[in-house]
Amino acid sequence: MRDLRRLSVALATVMCLGFTGARVAWADAAHLDWAENPYAPHRTYGPVARLGTVVGFVYGERYDVTAVGLAAAVGHRFGRFTVESEFQYLQFQERGPSSLRLGAGERLGALARFDVIRIGPRYVGGNSLVSIYVEGGAAVAWNHWTRPSYDEATRIVPGDTKRAEGQAGFGVEIDHRLQEPIGFPKRIGWFLGWRVALAPHEVGPAAVCRGTSCKPAPAMPMKEYTDRSMLFQSSLSVTW
Repeated sequence: MRDLRRLSVALATVMCLGFTGARVAWADAAHLDWAENPYAPHRTYGPVARLGTVVGFVYGERYDVTAVGLAAAVGHRFGRFTVESEFQYLQFQERGPSSLRLGAGERLGALARFDVIRIGPRYVGGNSLVSIYVEGGAAVAWNHWTRPSYDEATRIVPGDTKRAEGQAGFGVEIDHRLQEPIGFPKRIGWFLGWRVALAPHEVGPAAVCRGTSCKPAPAMPMKEYTDRSMLFQSSLSVTW
């Protein structure tokens, strides 16, 4: 009976230690990204995603157009350095007060971003971080142009294009750390960026159209050697 009682006590002790050890290990893992002090240094590591709006101008085609659309990106943060893959969808409309839609475009690119200046929580508030960054990368740009409807004025419709472009930009990110993160997300940020893109100019075909009726347009004079765009982005970003 004594042996049985000792064995029971030993088993109960082992089980208690096992559960206690598991809880301690889980707590240690869960606390790895906790900031006990809201003014502690920031650790910006992990996967990142952005989703937001884009507005700007595209120059160098048959039309200089206003571009409005959406952008989505995924990547990874390595401290001050971030790499991303980004997709943009743009709608082209006539410059000025007109809302006439002329076409659409897509951009698929890869970017590298570096935080040149960081202002920490001691200056901008607990758990917050403001970064001023520069970025660069490359993308493939597709532009598609639509024909006017039967009730719209006659206009020139450029041929669709596909080309590679180089990109460079700068901006600001206001980043907030969750002091006791729940796994997703660990950080939430507001991203504001300005970006310029350049691509070799190509003299492509075009047509003068009204509805389904089109005829070849006169050749476009070679005034520019590059097509360019300037876009402003506002995005919500999360890091986990």
